[in-house]
Amino acid sequence: MSTDSPAIAELLPHEPPMVLLDSIIAHSETDITCIAHSHLDPHNPLRIGNTLSIYAGIEYAAQAMAAHSNLCAAADQLPRRGVVAVASKLQAHYPKLDNFAVPLQIDVNILVRNDTNSLCGFRLCAGENELLCGQLTASIIDPARP
Repeated sequence: MSTDSPAIAELLPHEPPMVLLDSIIAHSETDITCIAHSHLDPHNPLRIGNTLSIYAGIEYAAQAMAAHSNLCAAADQLPRRGVVAVASKLQAHYPKLDNFAVPLQIDVNILVRNDTNSLCGFRLCAGENELLCGQLTASIIDPARP
């Protein structure tokens, strides 16, 4: 299933410029694939000086995870918010997230989910290059209030 890009901001607890994802290109009950160009923005809020660390990719994966959670929520359920409790099994293949002038593809796979926690695997790629992969554990704060 595909989702129009303006809807992504409605799925995230952030306001611009912290909404880092541009669009969702596919999702299922257990997976989501998103696209982002914000890693190339010189005003990206995660930059420190002229550098966007590869580990900023954790926030991209966390936003994809949050979007997936809200896409899969029941229609009558309030949007849920969560916090990343653990980032583990990280493998960084490059020092900077903005080394590639192509869109980022963020793939997230939900491994385990219950009412209060989720564990996912994620991969960030630029073209054929895997930039960062690992796992995120999120603790859900329910319900969310705007």
